Amino acid sequence: MDNNNLFSIGELAKLIGITRKIILNYEAKGLITPDKKDGAMGNRYYTIDTFTKIRAVRTLQNLGLSLDEIREYYSGATDLKPMLDRLEKMRDELNLTIEKLKERISGQDDNVKQITIEPQVIYRRVHNAISITDKTNLLRDTALEAMRLHGIDTTKRMYFTEHTAEDNEETSYCVAVPQGSEGEYISLIPELKAISLFHHGAYEDIPRVRKRLVSYAEENNIKLSGIFRNIYLEGPPQHKDKSKFITQVIAIVQ
Repeated sequence: MDNNNLFSIGELAKLIGITRKIILNYEAKGLITPDKKDGAMGNRYYTIDTFTKIRAVRTLQNLGLSLDEIREYYSGATDLKPMLDRLEKMRDELNLTIEKLKERISGQDDNVKQITIEPQVIYRRVHNAISITDKTNLLRDTALEAMRLHGIDTTKRMYFTEHTAEDNEETSYCVAVPQGSEGEYISLIPELKAISLFHHGAYEDIPRVRKRLVSYAEENNIKLSGIFRNIYLEGPPQHKDKSKFITQVIAIVQ
């Protein structure tokens, strides 16, 4: 084999941006083997194919797979469904994060959007409260209950409240829980049509956003169900400054 077509271990490490130790660890795990070894000096050399495989291994590692899982993946010795489920969950979580970052960058957008809300399983508690402080504490308490009993579905918007236009005091405090959760206070929300605005600022200003949604519905002959939802993207856990809160305010369509 022509050495001009081979990479030394040092060259390979530099090209990929990893250490020699990582490459040797891949060998120890059975993921790659040297394409040529210098018998006298023990030097290792690798082809472009090995370079390509290492890049693929790095990609799978960056997606959260262990080296053992990657080896089993390449050998066909593992059930790929759990791996696929994990990667799809990571994708969904990443999409939610990207959506939130885009909203943070764009700032207050006064354009109402017509959206479809995907089905999800929730843990729902209904309480009466007037003050924003009491409502915030009730949502925290509900989230804690849901986590202890069922866990959290991080691929969905995790925390939101719902109330009717007529009664802003009786509020449903909702937490997204994993598919298959069963028990008291568990319910499945079907796919819903809605109109939506993102609100940047204090919760005290949310009624103004709801009025904007109602006006939009009237102007566009959209019949609302009378149910409003506040989805909390960023709030007290992330910011002390209320002006940095981000809440998606939604009016459910009939």
